[in-house]
Amino acid sequence: MPRRKDSASRTSSASGSDAPQLTTINGTFNGATVTVNVDASSPLNTVGNAALVSTSVGSLLVARTAQNVFTALNATCTHQTCTITGYQNATYVCPCHLSEFSTSGAVVQGPATRALTSYSTSFVSPTLTITIA
Repeated sequence: MPRRKDSASRTSSASGSDAPQLTTINGTFNGATVTVNVDASSPLNTVGNAALVSTSVGSLLVARTAQNVFTALNATCTHQTCTITGYQNATYVCPCHLSEFSTSGAVVQGPATRALTSYSTSFVSPTLTITIA
């Protein structure tokens, strides 16, 4: 991946702060789960897409990685607690210091050194259920 220097003279990936913003969709929190409707208009309707899911208990990063497989992660960057809002080439990008994470939550590029918390998911069309407890 090409590298560039940003205005702070820190090396960052080409995606950096130029990464497209995730579409925000609503999820419904109930007990220990969040449910998300994945209909034809949802950004999660297509494999390879992702969304920022807003709930009453915080935000989640959700990606559709295969036809019936989704990943769900805490959207709070482990570096300095910014909300991650960018997504490009199956990589989440934090807008604050450009940490990058895979759809499984692993750190791809720092300054973050810890992975994002992941949550289990199940999908019975059209409802995605994320267990957060």
